[in-house]
Amino acid sequence: MKAITFFLHTQQPILATSLQGDPNSDVSYDYILGSMIRGALIGRYLKLPQNNIKQTDDILDSERFPDIKRLFFDADKTRYLNAYPIDKKKGRALPVPLSWYKNKGDEFSEEKDKPVYDFSKILIDERNEDLSPKLLEENFCSVNDSDVLLYRVKRRINIHNKRDRKRGKGTESNGAVFSYDAIDAGQIFQGVILCDSEEDKIIIESLLQPQDIWLGGSQSAGYGHTIIELISDNKNWSEVKPDLNARLKNKEYLTITLLSETILRDDCGQCVAESEVLCQTISRYLKLNRELEFKENGIYASSMIVGGFNSKWGLPLPQTPALKAGSVFVFKKADVDLKQLQKLEEQGIGERRTEGFGRIVFNCLDEETTEYCVMLPSPETHKKPVKSLSPDSLKIAEDIATRIVRKNLDILLTKKVGCTEISREFISNNQLSRLMIITRQALSQLDQTESRSKTIAELAQPITDLLQNLPSNARSQFERTRLNVDERNAGKRFDEQIHEWLKSPKDWIAHDWLTHKQTENLVANGQPYIKIVDVPKTIDEYLALEYTFRLIMAIAKKIIKEKNND
Repeated sequence: MKAITFFLHTQQPILATSLQGDPNSDVSYDYILGSMIRGALIGRYLKLPQNNIKQTDDILDSERFPDIKRLFFDADKTRYLNAYPIDKKKGRALPVPLSWYKNKGDEFSEEKDKPVYDFSKILIDERNEDLSPKLLEENFCSVNDSDVLLYRVKRRINIHNKRDRKRGKGTESNGAVFSYDAIDAGQIFQGVILCDSEEDKIIIESLLQPQDIWLGGSQSAGYGHTIIELISDNKNWSEVKPDLNARLKNKEYLTITLLSETILRDDCGQCVAESEVLCQTISRYLKLNRELEFKENGIYASSMIVGGFNSKWGLPLPQTPALKAGSVFVFKKADVDLKQLQKLEEQGIGERRTEGFGRIVFNCLDEETTEYCVMLPSPETHKKPVKSLSPDSLKIAEDIATRIVRKNLDILLTKKVGCTEISREFISNNQLSRLMIITRQALSQLDQTESRSKTIAELAQPITDLLQNLPSNARSQFERTRLNVDERNAGKRFDEQIHEWLKSPKDWIAHDWLTHKQTENLVANGQPYIKIVDVPKTIDEYLALEYTFRLIMAIAKKIIKEKNND
């Protein structure tokens, strides 16, 4: 078996559409599918001038094109494995076993490890009764004895709307809004292609030579750009270590872990995702006199629906059920041929093996280890050097980052005003209008360049002076008006709330930013943070003060409106 390994550096978001999520959105897998890599290389192969292949030719005609079937469509000869995220050692991370459970409420971090239990190795009556088991949310891991690192693939959600191709914009009949939940740019995945001959390896490596490649859907809309980096040292490549002989030696059970989705057919030819069918398939392949027998409490599996897209037809592939990657099956030890098991690991099982489906491994984890110490990798693990930008490009990136920050702040401001309740209002419209005028003047002052030389307290001084120098009647109106801003500030006096916002304008923004679904992941060191290429953007005190002024005016306007409605 010859292995061709390479890194895929995502330059744009990758849309590897899966059959999940809302019908009005496309949700990507957490990895780059082998079928996408194979399809891109087929396109390159067909365009090679020396092959002299026309668009109308039947490329599956083995007499005219004997190499095509062997290179791209024969699973016994060539297999394009899924590209998974790289681990800390620049290796290929693997799916998290579905037999792993954590205690409910445990959150993984880079600083401190948390225990994870392998239920396939622990009898039911021996499990900790105080444990509230919950499956892991992360999909990929690397294992070193009992130490485990979990890897999270960064994602990006973009909103799009359909447009009329002739008019170039949405219309009443063709303007639906939809979203793409894609793999984010700036990440590294490792892909693997397995083939049987050195000649095929040379051909495939030549197809990987042009570094720039486009993968997945919506390539004309800013998705799919990836850079290929071939790995030269791949002579001893294997999906897991140590070798199979060491993994099986003196073991009581035969454990099968799926390293990719697996499509199986039952005796009636129907695609099913059932553990019994997997048992029958393995037993039949190993030519056993007696079918493998499951260990008690030895099945930890899940199923999903898989599909795909055939660009030649311009149509989606049939949707079929499949066993999910990470599924674990534990069998009682049987007398099996080591060579047959080795071949099974190399070839895989089931349908669509040439696209990376059906990858399996035997006894990949130590049979005696029941508990693992699990952490997240340090942020530097997946960092990739970024080419320095020109001054003009840096300015554009900074403008983009600023717009994204302001857009999110506008959303938070709208939500803040909408959620604020006026529990008691005893303030006149005249006092509210006066507050709005002074705040608007302070906001205009803040927009001037020279204002950056002043402190936050100096810029907020006009509003502070207004509240401190109020006549007794007006002061009483502010004191008697109460707001319910959030769970932390319920029933607070209006003037006290304004003083609190002006004293620390970043506090309310940071709290709302960290708790809002759209912004909770845009954080670094517990503070709002956005990075475009190598241009970071945070919220400084002046921007926070600007939105605090706008919040004060919006609250005052809301009180006036509610009073008028009454």
